[in-house]
Amino acid sequence: MAIADQIASAFSGSNIAYLADLYAQWVEDPNSVDPSFSEIFAAMNDSQAVVLKDARGASWAPRLPTDIRTDLEEKKSSASKNEAVSKDQLYNAAYDSLRAMQLVQAYRSLGHTQAKIDPLGLQPRHSHSELDPKTYGFDEKDLDRQIFFGKATQNFLSGDTHTLREVIKTLQQIYCRSIAWEYMYLQETEQRQWLMQKIETLKASPLTNEDKKRILQQLTEAVGLESFCQKRYVGVKRFGLDGAEATIPALHALIRQAVKYNVRSVVVGMAHRGRLNVLTNIIGKPFVALFNEFSGGSFKPDNIPGASDVKYHLGYRNRVEVDGKSIDLSLAFNPSHLEAVGAVVEGQVRAECDRDDQKHLAVIVHGDAAFAGQGVVYEILAMSQLPAYRTGGSIHLVINNQIGFTTTPDYAFSGYYGTDVAKVARAPIVHVNGDDPEAVVAVMQLAVDFREKFATDIVIDLVGYRRNGHNETDEPSFTQPLMYQAIRDHKNIYQLYADKLAAEHVITAEESKNNWDAFQEYLQSSYNASKDYRPNDTNWLTQEWNTMKWRGQDRQDFDTSLSMDQLKQIGQALASYEQGFDCHSKLTRQLETKASMFETGEGIDWATGEALAFGGLLIEGHPVRLSGQDCQRGTFSHRNAVLFDQKTQKPYYPLNHIQEHQAQLEVYNSLLSEFAVLGFEYGYSHTNSNALVLWEAQFGDFANGAQIIIDQFISAGESKWLQMSGLVMLLPHAQEGQGAEHSSARLERFLQLCAEDNMQVCNFTTPANYFHALRRQLKRNYRQPLVVMSPKSLLRHKLAQSRLSDFTGNTRFLPVIDECDSVINNKKQIKRVVICSGKIYYDLLLRRLELRCELQSEKVALVRLEQLYPFPEQELGAILANYPNAEIIWCQEEPENMGGWNFVDRKIEKVLRNIRHPAQRVQYVGRAPMASPASGVSSVYKAEQELLINQALEFQDV
Repeated sequence: MAIADQIASAFSGSNIAYLADLYAQWVEDPNSVDPSFSEIFAAMNDSQAVVLKDARGASWAPRLPTDIRTDLEEKKSSASKNEAVSKDQLYNAAYDSLRAMQLVQAYRSLGHTQAKIDPLGLQPRHSHSELDPKTYGFDEKDLDRQIFFGKATQNFLSGDTHTLREVIKTLQQIYCRSIAWEYMYLQETEQRQWLMQKIETLKASPLTNEDKKRILQQLTEAVGLESFCQKRYVGVKRFGLDGAEATIPALHALIRQAVKYNVRSVVVGMAHRGRLNVLTNIIGKPFVALFNEFSGGSFKPDNIPGASDVKYHLGYRNRVEVDGKSIDLSLAFNPSHLEAVGAVVEGQVRAECDRDDQKHLAVIVHGDAAFAGQGVVYEILAMSQLPAYRTGGSIHLVINNQIGFTTTPDYAFSGYYGTDVAKVARAPIVHVNGDDPEAVVAVMQLAVDFREKFATDIVIDLVGYRRNGHNETDEPSFTQPLMYQAIRDHKNIYQLYADKLAAEHVITAEESKNNWDAFQEYLQSSYNASKDYRPNDTNWLTQEWNTMKWRGQDRQDFDTSLSMDQLKQIGQALASYEQGFDCHSKLTRQLETKASMFETGEGIDWATGEALAFGGLLIEGHPVRLSGQDCQRGTFSHRNAVLFDQKTQKPYYPLNHIQEHQAQLEVYNSLLSEFAVLGFEYGYSHTNSNALVLWEAQFGDFANGAQIIIDQFISAGESKWLQMSGLVMLLPHAQEGQGAEHSSARLERFLQLCAEDNMQVCNFTTPANYFHALRRQLKRNYRQPLVVMSPKSLLRHKLAQSRLSDFTGNTRFLPVIDECDSVINNKKQIKRVVICSGKIYYDLLLRRLELRCELQSEKVALVRLEQLYPFPEQELGAILANYPNAEIIWCQEEPENMGGWNFVDRKIEKVLRNIRHPAQRVQYVGRAPMASPASGVSSVYKAEQELLINQALEFQDV
């Protein structure tokens, strides 16, 4: 009888709850348990299986492993006296096997806690009783007994039977040395088994001598650059990589492995720590350019405007040859806001994937404190497997300095590791000692393999240290004297690895020294040449962006209208769906209403105007991507860009069925995130200049959850980094009695950010103007973000409608709309002009109609400021010049310290001076200053709204 059969037969003599539970799991999924247990369960006969099934339902509870030996003794003493001794021996052998396999599993789950991953040796390793053989009833003499393991050790030991001492030694070599593996929590059995096999055979493919020499050369360049800069630029901030230089061979290994899978591009996002080293030694930015920036030079040509940025925030793009294959490498520009760039990089990579359907890889390099502390890291991980944001899996490399500025891990995170947050995304986590470059290279290769196999994220925690403090002007021993004493006594990784290879006779110490000196001479020659260096190109930009016009160049807008035939073709698609589709009855009626709009040419509402803009771009070959919370239907149930079959819930996009060979509309309901999602869409928009990319907030107020992306990227990206974006932000905004958090998109904040034509801020009143503004985003020779104070009540307002003729012919976007009431035919008789923006216009219009009927009031003209920035000075001046006898009022419904007032008042007065208007001042009508954007009491809101409307229209003190 085979030993597996013998052991299986012995189970009939035991009632081990652990086995019973495991067996029940195996029945559900044979791959869900360790192969050794699977082998045993498969060998059982029906009667033995019944025993385990019954045992699982018994009244007694499972016992801890330390109690099982007592249980065994009790069972032995109660056994039949006629039972053969061989039966006891078989039973003991089976039980030894099970206990030993539990120990193997414990090393796979907890071995990482004993690994030697701290180069400084300062971090204590926590003991776990689960890794002690005594926990499972084994004493010292048991360690050298032969035990049956089955397939439990097949990855790292041949045969089925081994001594426990032999197995433990091998497990410690695999799980408790320079690499700490966390993967047993993964829910996908295939992933766990794949990783287990790779991990336990990792040493089976040792590096060649040529591989080792290549790693040493990469360390020569990584450490050599930091050493050179430390001497040449004493006390100058560079946020060096000193102490974590293994990052460079890590990224080299990643790129070489990615090329094997035909990855077309690698986009790296990282904060400032080690950025200069990655820019030069990985991406390929010339050292001469870097040294020129150290001396105060700019990264951009002199003829291109912009404020520029510090050298350790800059990005670069380069195409390189690796193993005979071409690959694009880029390092994304980013601010000091640490992890914000990760979301942007994910958007960039998704845009590349959507554009050419090739493989593109996102690599996000994190700091350890930031990975644990910045909430956007969780958001990025949480979105990684969602259809709207998938990129095929990202590789996260944590440069772990074991400190955040002056904050130690004890104060920086509550988990066991700073990387624990990655477990929410079911990403495996690998910790590796940064002083073991061969281990670093091995895990980076495995990370690429894992990502290729499973299209999911993986985290590499490269544990190093920070030799020079937070920056090169810092004195870290003020707060961490013990750590920095250890660092002072610690050789750098180049010295350690050069010594190791010399001892292995791979390369002599003299050869290593010659290579070091040669690289230092190369850096010196670049340093000498940097004094005369002048950048003359923008080679970090792709060709499509190089054709765009910068500020001060010949920027132009082009025709945004569509032909009547095109409009009706889009309308037909909007009002129909495929045969057999079970559409909701209420939506069917809405589609009939849409069809009527196109028949009569009247009543085009907000959602239809938007759909016409989308549809026109689609048939012209421009993809449209819209994401946000509940934006498929629309927060106010107005859009319904995606119809759902009422029987199958199958989605149907009407605008994707306008004609053959059109671009596609994608509308995604996002996860409940603003920060990461907006960052993602920004990254998408500045990668694909041909696509219209929109993000819609559920309410405009929620944009403040993404303020870092708005402040650092959207408003300042072009000025700092020459990074254009045509991103559209739709922010529902208006006072409608819904309380403080559902009233204001904080228009004033966006206007405060406006300068140098950096973005457009608009508050539209007509669907047609919204249509032209959206199309204008792509019908121009440059790109500029568009911030829309999007309406709520206007979505269905009977007066907020357009004619079909407003979308065709010579129509265009109107930054200012003059009084349009035909009753007012003599503008010189107008005594008051009320300038307003957005939804308040319709409140004023309706009240004016009432006053005209009731009181025969004096004429008041209403002028709409549709675009607040860039401020339409000429257009407004031309309109106001026609009202020479009127006083000028600015009316808003936001509090005086909010909204547009503090931005437009001086600008309107400048216009009045320029046209020599008798009214040199503009007067304010609106709510008084408030700390909160709006009252939460509807009666208060109504009283305030009625008062300000009356003040704007009636001739009383304002």
